[in-house]
Amino acid sequence: MNGIHQNGKATFTAGAAIARGEFVKFSTGKVVKAAAATDVCIGVALDSAAASGDLIPVQLLTSGDTVIVKAGGAVAQGGSVSCLGTTVSTAGTLQYGYALEAATSSGDLIECMVGLPAVTKIS
Repeated sequence: MNGIHQNGKATFTAGAAIARGEFVKFSTGKVVKAAAATDVCIGVALDSAAASGDLIPVQLLTSGDTVIVKAGGAVAQGGSVSCLGTTVSTAGTLQYGYALEAATSSGDLIECMVGLPAVTKIS
């Protein structure tokens, strides 16, 4: 990745398979999907990566845009969302955005408002 990305999107090399809508973080110079609710993420995958080495577009959290997120479980409309796509309710969990529509089960794709202004730590 080189240059300035004013549109809030950047392309990275995947470190493993990543599905569209999953939050991603850096790991050894590549991006991988978030694995724990306490992970510090950089954005949301805009497309899928089938394997390590694939290039993947990412909506950066600094953009403050809306993006499609893969839900990790049921999420209420207006509910806060963790990097696992789950409702934020546990101390130490980072909140990465708000669900603009409801998810009834894991794997649902929902529109969320994400961004660093929305990131807060639940204590």
